[in-house]
Amino acid sequence: MRSLSPAFNSVALNALRSTVGSVLVVAWIAAVDGLGGLTEMSARAVWLLAISVVLAVGVGDTIFFESVKWLGLVRAMTMSMVYPLFAALLAALLLGEAPTLQVSVGGLLTLAGLILTVRAKGGEVPAHGRFRLGLAAAVVAALAWAVSVILLKPALEEVDAVRSQAIRLPLAAAMLWVTPWAWSAHRPLREQGRAGLWRLFALGAFSAASSILFVAGVRHAGVAVATVLSSTAPIFALPLGFFFLGERVAPIAVAGIILTIIGIAILQH
Repeated sequence: MRSLSPAFNSVALNALRSTVGSVLVVAWIAAVDGLGGLTEMSARAVWLLAISVVLAVGVGDTIFFESVKWLGLVRAMTMSMVYPLFAALLAALLLGEAPTLQVSVGGLLTLAGLILTVRAKGGEVPAHGRFRLGLAAAVVAALAWAVSVILLKPALEEVDAVRSQAIRLPLAAAMLWVTPWAWSAHRPLREQGRAGLWRLFALGAFSAASSILFVAGVRHAGVAVATVLSSTAPIFALPLGFFFLGERVAPIAVAGIILTIIGIAILQH
């Protein structure tokens, strides 16, 4: 994504990767089981899957991007990390997934480590007069993501992770393509050489795989554990950025990574 971002804006790139991921998932289902399996799920499951992706992409992601403008990326990411806490609370209230002491301690340690890791990037100065609005937007985005996962969980009682993403990914792509920010994607796409197109294909494949694995995590590990662990991307991004992009890693980020690993170890014990 980093290597392609100079050529595409974020919405266009997300639309392209969602489209590639959608094609790959649907093609996989067609090759393995045929497309008939997509018509066997109930209308309730389809609606839950559809509403969950509308909340996650249409509401959560959109509001989060606005919070980034008002707060800066670091502050917005830090605030949005209350998303797993919201998800765990809602899962306990609505789905009967009462978190154990082990999950609670491990989750809080993991999130604390992630906050240290994100803060290590340094703080941007928020836009004048929009700080409180940015805080509110980041919290609302986190709440939208949490409700999205809560709606997703009941649908997974009758739909597996792959088939669920065959519904959610194309809908997410369609939502992105109707926005004017994605309409300019054809110009930089034509300018991409073979290497750029292969990177775009790889990005779509990784997006499809990661989304399927996340949904499988929600289905089998539960909302609390899956949402906490899915938030740990920064601890992988830092060493990858160091080795492949030459980005420096601050000592506080190392401390954050260690704390996150301890939290994950407690979660998995």
